[in-house]
Amino acid sequence: MRWLIDLRLVTVLVITSVVYGCGGSGGSTSSAPSPAPVPMGDPLFADQWDLQNTGQLGFIGVDLNVVPVWSAGDKGEGVTVAVVDDGLEIAHPDLQANVVPGLSYNYTNGSNDPTGGEHGTAVAGIIAARDNNNLGGRGVAPRAGLVGYDAVADPTDANLEDAMVRNAPSIAVSNNSWGNPDGTGLLQNAPPGWQQVIDQGLGTGRGGLGTVYVWAAGNGATELGAGVSATPTTVDNANYDAFTNAHGVMAICSVDSAGNQGKWTSGPLAGYPYSEPGANLWVCAPGGGQDEGITTTDRSGAAGYNDGNSANDYADPDYTRNFEGTSAAAAMVSGVVALMLHANPNLSWRDVQIILAGSARMTDPADPDWHTNAAGYHYNPKYGFGLVDADAAVALAQRWTDVGPEVSYLSAASAPNVGIPDNSPTGVSNTITVSNSNISSLEWVQVTFTATSSAPRDLTVTLTHQGTVSQLAVAHNCPNTGSCSAYNGWVFGCAHDLGEAGDGPWTLQVVDSHTGTSADTGTFQSWQLKLYGH
Repeated sequence: MRWLIDLRLVTVLVITSVVYGCGGSGGSTSSAPSPAPVPMGDPLFADQWDLQNTGQLGFIGVDLNVVPVWSAGDKGEGVTVAVVDDGLEIAHPDLQANVVPGLSYNYTNGSNDPTGGEHGTAVAGIIAARDNNNLGGRGVAPRAGLVGYDAVADPTDANLEDAMVRNAPSIAVSNNSWGNPDGTGLLQNAPPGWQQVIDQGLGTGRGGLGTVYVWAAGNGATELGAGVSATPTTVDNANYDAFTNAHGVMAICSVDSAGNQGKWTSGPLAGYPYSEPGANLWVCAPGGGQDEGITTTDRSGAAGYNDGNSANDYADPDYTRNFEGTSAAAAMVSGVVALMLHANPNLSWRDVQIILAGSARMTDPADPDWHTNAAGYHYNPKYGFGLVDADAAVALAQRWTDVGPEVSYLSAASAPNVGIPDNSPTGVSNTITVSNSNISSLEWVQVTFTATSSAPRDLTVTLTHQGTVSQLAVAHNCPNTGSCSAYNGWVFGCAHDLGEAGDGPWTLQVVDSHTGTSADTGTFQSWQLKLYGH
């Protein structure tokens, strides 16, 4: 079965009336820029506000805080990152020194050269463009190893699954800046058996410590309704995509240079977000918007995004300043993970996730959706646990103690089979009480949910445990499809309960927010919990 794969890229200078973008207002600034000087030998580094934000776009300090890590001597040496994408130009002058010989794979011809696809080349540059070579800018982990798998160029189930585990013992990080199509509002599955493939990589990757899977959360948060004059509506949520809400995957959201949720900045959607929210989000990284692209590598010559003839891009076509979206944000997190694993090669994939959550900064602090869970973690459906802080993450990694084996608990299924009141703010609720889970510190929660509804788009599904409230689904639109997907055994992922104990009551609330003239009908049929932790 072929999958329609959405390369989660937003480019700035596209000739359409609607583009993804990012608003520059409403953010906060720090009092002073980072003190470190511009690295020598990387002429485009001054444009890389995502790495060192000195006010290039009007704001100061919203960046990865990565310069101190480099200054301490950590550039990701010895850590291999697989770029699963539409290709990777392994002979690019700013990438070739970091490409691991013989490990890349081309799924269209069976060779070890995945050259092709400007998207993957741009992603690779964000992760590990070489430093101090008098070319372009630099990657987050500029001495990490790069491997390219162009499975997205031929996205069969078999190819996508193989790319998750190919050379698994040698792959530390798997970067996936792609997913199901954005802007549909539909529940979209991964290939059958996908979770088992991810589990294989978690078990066999990196010598048994597990490959770290990084995924772009998606750029479809808001879309237009029917017709270009329609009102913008809430559409996609990262929890509607089985690639981004799988156990063992980190879904990465995007912020602009002010630290706010990535937003459109022109056209009918101006001011509305593109970076998808979700209870499954882990952390955010800079991804920019229409007026603040990310500088990175491009296909050599005129083959990529930049043909060298645009007044709004670099004269050198081997680079572009206009890459952005959650594709870029995911790549930055992959680079930070490489730095962490260089600092402490003994970290498991679970250690990496917990460290990133615990070291993330609360971005956009005035946003009303910030809350603190029962274990003391701050979380937000727009930002996960916050904005990645490379220096804090590496420092925590250096003194980290392994959390030990993973424990899982599967509850009995609950089947309330109760009607969902139409247009009721309280809806209907059901509680599962967990005891003897042997989990004192949660790491991930899965909810399998089934409900009938004549209008599933009107349903909001909320999980509550120990005062932590997580919206798994929200009322939303499904443009150009006529109807949203039914929740028939859909598996949601939830990160918000990180660190809490597994035992106790868990309550699922289902609300139908329909306000039309005709009544909707629906039944909350069943649900089940699966808890992961230690």
